[in-house]
Amino acid sequence: MTDPLFVWDDSLLIGIDELDFEHKVLIDDINRLHEALAQHKDRARVLGDIYARMQAHFALEEHVMREHKYELFDEHKVEHEALLDSYAEYMVQFLNDKDDSNSKPIEDVLERWVIGHIIGSDKKMSLMTKDS
Repeated sequence: MTDPLFVWDDSLLIGIDELDFEHKVLIDDINRLHEALAQHKDRARVLGDIYARMQAHFALEEHVMREHKYELFDEHKVEHEALLDSYAEYMVQFLNDKDDSNSKPIEDVLERWVIGHIIGSDKKMSLMTKDS
């Protein structure tokens, strides 16, 4: 068994219950991907599952932002699109690479998302619910 890539802790809470739940599920999925990559099992399926989960999660975030008339909506949506594009690019490269032993680039993209997006951008969203 491989050590998890990420361990959930309360520093990742943004204060919006439905999004905090989704973030926990995504981190579990990312750790499942990390395990699959390490064991060279079900990688294509798990990579696709993560992409689908990210799309659904971002759609939920965008719905919540619209409901609260979040002033940084456009900027946040652009960040979602860039993250999905970057992940998809690395996913395709990884799946097409004959030497599939280097999973670091795809895990780096996910790490930037977890650390940068949740702690940076998503935490700002918690302020919108306090104003409502």
